[in-house]
Amino acid sequence: PPEPAPPRRYELWLEEGGARCDAVNVVPAGDAERFALVTSGAVAEGSTLFEVPASMLLTADVALRDRTIGRDLSRIEQQQRQRGGASAADRTGFETFALAAVLAAERVQRGAVRGRLRRQDGGVLGGGKVLPQWEVKDELGEKAGGRRWSPLVASLQWPAEEECLIEEGRAEAVTAGAALIAQLVEPVARSAWMRTTQRSGVAQATSEEDCGCTAVQALLLAMEAQFGPPPPLDSASGERRWGGRGGGGVALCPLANLAVLPREDAAAAAAAGAVNARLGRPPDSSGSDGVLRCVATRDLPAGALVIAADYREEVEEAEARAGEEERPPAAGDRVTVVSGALSGRA
Repeated sequence: PPEPAPPRRYELWLEEGGARCDAVNVVPAGDAERFALVTSGAVAEGSTLFEVPASMLLTADVALRDRTIGRDLSRIEQQQRQRGGASAADRTGFETFALAAVLAAERVQRGAVRGRLRRQDGGVLGGGKVLPQWEVKDELGEKAGGRRWSPLVASLQWPAEEECLIEEGRAEAVTAGAALIAQLVEPVARSAWMRTTQRSGVAQATSEEDCGCTAVQALLLAMEAQFGPPPPLDSASGERRWGGRGGGGVALCPLANLAVLPREDAAAAAAAGAVNARLGRPPDSSGSDGVLRCVATRDLPAGALVIAADYREEVEEAEARAGEEERPPAAGDRVTVVSGALSGRA
């Protein structure tokens, strides 16, 4: 039978994993590389659009069990703990690093990094014939659907090489982290290319030059696409944790990345009144084991584009306010005199 289209493959993976997503369809968004969510039928306000189970969260714990890079990640985590990196910020940093490593390992195995391989023989075969440019479009892409997280990784919006812009304050950390990730995934990439080329008449290939760029892209993507534990749907100020057996920690969550717009587009959508859904943890009283649920915030017709409010921005704003309130006075701060001759003056 013919191979199903990429959006349909993603839907089949979601269904197989136990996600509740009958109310939405995954469709191409502008090009074949991006997906979007639309309602499959009319949806009433307050109805569930989708719900993701704990087994479909890609977390650092999952990365530590990965058969290709899990052992190396465990060693790195242990070294971090021995250096005293046990704070919440250190843990989140490692979780982001682990997610990026999984993304990079998947990406280099898919073979979608470059349009050609660097060959040890210079591309010349017997008889003086020059080997044509090696196309990697499908050699490790669609045929790699048996890997557990391949559909999720393919659904993420990978940055283009020219879009790998790093904030100045993060440049050093991203560069160092990406260099380490590249070392982790190079053996994975080499093994994948060898399996693909060993019967094709091409000398065994190496992909060292691909790993560095992929590692940077993966780290930036992990930083942008990860979600922290959500608040409950019935209380925006409630405890933030994943529902069911999800626990805490950052994660890559299927469907959530499609419902939430990139940050550069989210403000415009909110100003235009286009936001029509909300993400959160299913209420404890519901008895659901889902980690994240998306509900409609108004009645939606069939075919409506699902755009959910991003609770991550609310978390960042709350943390910023809390930091300002907790910061002790410092030299140069303006104060108001409340008693004495200068009372009432700043």
